[in-house]
Amino acid sequence: MNEKGDYYTSSNVTYDVNKYYGYHPKINSEFSDKIYFKENLIKTNNYTINKFGHRIVPNTDDKKEKCIIFNGGSFIFGQSLSDNETLPYFVSLKLKTAASVYNYAFNGYGPHQFLSKFENKKIDELIHCKSLIMIYMFIPDHVGRVAGRRSWGEDAPRYVLKNSKITQKGFFSHYPYKIIMKIRKNIRNSKTMSLLYDVNEVTSKDKKTLLEIIKKIETETQKKFNNVKFINIIWYQNLGLWNNEELKFSEIYKYLKSKKYIVVDNLNIEQKFQRNGIPGDQHPTKEFNFILSEEILKIIK
Repeated sequence: MNEKGDYYTSSNVTYDVNKYYGYHPKINSEFSDKIYFKENLIKTNNYTINKFGHRIVPNTDDKKEKCIIFNGGSFIFGQSLSDNETLPYFVSLKLKTAASVYNYAFNGYGPHQFLSKFENKKIDELIHCKSLIMIYMFIPDHVGRVAGRRSWGEDAPRYVLKNSKITQKGFFSHYPYKIIMKIRKNIRNSKTMSLLYDVNEVTSKDKKTLLEIIKKIETETQKKFNNVKFINIIWYQNLGLWNNEELKFSEIYKYLKSKKYIVVDNLNIEQKFQRNGIPGDQHPTKEFNFILSEEILKIIK
């Protein structure tokens, strides 16, 4: 139970680690979350993972020449939602047989896992695609994730920026960087040290690293596919914790807006849909995904 004693989530998710792009849900698996409120089961979320390690989307087996790929973290993956409640699901449902849709996202991911898959040729799922629409949802926390500044993600690809060139250097759990991760963990576990040092705070280089990862994703996909278009979903998530957020990440936002883009905060989606209301969770609801899918379809069509 959490502090309030109201909610409890039971999950049987299992993970594997790929030597290139790190942790991912176990392939060819089905797992579930059971959410309880005051010891009463209120919702069961079913997750189905295909042979490529990605969450299923209805029409991916159609092998259409036009393909749509979603890239992001848990909001795109659909944490706390069943297979038929995710954003890729609703887009696929509305397109019917017009395109094959793929969900490359997972909990805790940023764009670095996606780039590693492309660079290391882990894209067999897409070999039939002639044209791509790449849809990426950015949230500010992705900057900390690509920099290894979060308490999770040790088994995630570490990208290093040097002379404006971005290169993968193993995982955050590999030496010598593992030492830095250990130091940050010790600081998090110390109330005194946490007051003196904010190990989660990102730097200008961290922001530059994320930006170069996004740019390299675009370069790599354009190398492999003839016709590629990009749509960026921007979610400021201004919850009172990110004062002057747009200024803080201005360079990133400016670049994302140089492509086709959607700003979630401008859609006036009701707060009750933006957050599921479960303490310690707060992922968006299926209603949120339905509304956002309508905005995506406006751009695609």
